Amino acid sequence: MRSFAPFALILAFAAGCARVPTPFAPNVGGSVGLPHRGVLTESVELPSSGPGFRFLRNNDRHFALPRFARVIERAALRVREERPGGTLVLGDLSKREGGPLLPHLSHRTGRDADLVFFATTLDGAPVASPGFIHFGPDGLAWDESKKRYLRFDVEREWLLVKALLEDPEGHVQWLFVSRNVRLLLVEWARARGESVETVYRALEVMAQPQPGGAHDDHIHVRTACDASDRARGCEPSGPSRPWDEMPAPSAEDPELTNDALAALLLEPMGSELTRSSSTTRAAPGP
Repeated sequence: MRSFAPFALILAFAAGCARVPTPFAPNVGGSVGLPHRGVLTESVELPSSGPGFRFLRNNDRHFALPRFARVIERAALRVREERPGGTLVLGDLSKREGGPLLPHLSHRTGRDADLVFFATTLDGAPVASPGFIHFGPDGLAWDESKKRYLRFDVEREWLLVKALLEDPEGHVQWLFVSRNVRLLLVEWARARGESVETVYRALEVMAQPQPGGAHDDHIHVRTACDASDRARGCEPSGPSRPWDEMPAPSAEDPELTNDALAALLLEPMGSELTRSSSTTRAAPGP
């Protein structure tokens, strides 16, 4: 009698790996798994440069989930249109098929991107970014290549954050930044009367990761799994954002007062990552 043991073993293996793209799981694809433990299929590569953006390095780390790539391109274009002169510099995204991307802990599933900060001279003139330079609490950074100080371009950086948060396809789950950068951006937005809802969203998603470094030289943006992603193998991690199913903010919410925003602003950095043990486990540093 013919034994079916080998075939049974293959089926058992396939069942155990149902969230991995295989011939036994034809519906699995796109951003599969967790940001720090997953792969990427059907990715798109952003061009080395485009309207309002360019990559810092010429390498194989320019791939992303298609909708996330569109979000980045639209955000860069919106900043250029609203405040011409600066260029968004992109660091690492993911490799074509995802997977490990050292030295990062994540960037494995096409849902993470490093966006270098906009910078200006001390007089406020936009400059070509020298790359990852560290901005202090005063908004200044030392540019070793040109032996000069540069200023954190809070205006363009806020426009970028706003564009990411208000994009219907953005589904921004985290903006990993230092506490100092978070304060600079939110104070700028509040002083200029930005939508209370948008500022609230920014406060909720901006956090300094632990571990993962201070993030005082770039923003690490992570998009959450949307419904179609989850259906194909994207594993949700960290908090769900209630506004993901809501339209982009267009007017102030009367229930979100300035006092409420101030309380969020003064909240210890990192508390977003420790509100529940599940969040801490699911959202390690970048």
